[in-house]
Amino acid sequence: MNNLICRALSMASHEGDFATCIPHLSLFRRDSPTPSPMPVIYQPSIYMVLQGAKAAFLGKERYLYDTMHYLVSCVPLPLEGQILQASSDTPYLAARISLDTQMINELLVEMPLEPKPQSLSEHTADALSPASRGIYVSAIHSDIQNTLSRLLDFAQSKVKAHVLGQLALKELIYYVLNDEHGALLRSFACQDRQQYQIANVLQYINRHYALTMDIPSLASKANMSESSFYHHFKAATNTSPIQYIKTVRLHAAKRKMLFEQYNATAAAYEVGYTSTSQFSREYRRLFSVPPAQDARILTRV
Repeated sequence: MNNLICRALSMASHEGDFATCIPHLSLFRRDSPTPSPMPVIYQPSIYMVLQGAKAAFLGKERYLYDTMHYLVSCVPLPLEGQILQASSDTPYLAARISLDTQMINELLVEMPLEPKPQSLSEHTADALSPASRGIYVSAIHSDIQNTLSRLLDFAQSKVKAHVLGQLALKELIYYVLNDEHGALLRSFACQDRQQYQIANVLQYINRHYALTMDIPSLASKANMSESSFYHHFKAATNTSPIQYIKTVRLHAAKRKMLFEQYNATAAAYEVGYTSTSQFSREYRRLFSVPPAQDARILTRV
């Protein structure tokens, strides 16, 4: 693990988020813990901690991942994240591998029948998460750790990254798919599974959040009845479709104020709100500050 940390520190020499020469691989560094959980949308990815520890909260469910456990978000999920262990001398370091559906399906074609699902790690939602949830934590084993080490090595060279990076990514995802809870990830990638239809709807919401949406139209996209759609949607995300849409819109508004210098009113209309008072109430409920105040702070960052 020391070699992993040295490689990561050479590419992440200060706090921030860092892309690498290998598509789908990025690094994160933070030099202090998070005082309290912060709202964030986890994209479909594998998150591996090289140093420190972090917790993700989905409602009342808690997912702890550290140097011995990695987290998989199979679908886009609005969570709260909290870095638990970090300092300037021992910063929090993590690698994120964004999930490539095409690569997963290519691997699934070549792989044998999936193993029977096993009981979830105690790190996953305090052992309370249902098997159909779109997020889980699993223990890191030597094959995954060795592949991640080679992946970070390749990321330090453009030539190696171009020639060998994708092979190492494919190998790492292979091990994750065959790991103790890999059947959960498979279920969101297989086109004949209901979880796959839910994953498609979640991607649709994240791409088109400003459009008017309702449960009948979303259920139709998933080719499900409304009751079946609601049940499977909540099983995957631990929230209702309407609440999920609200959360995605609010995160999008925050990004627009931070990165595109929108004021609060403009951001509200841009993400699909027709009432600025409703936007203000829901924004404050999620982020604990009014949007106008947040906009002033964000545009000064």
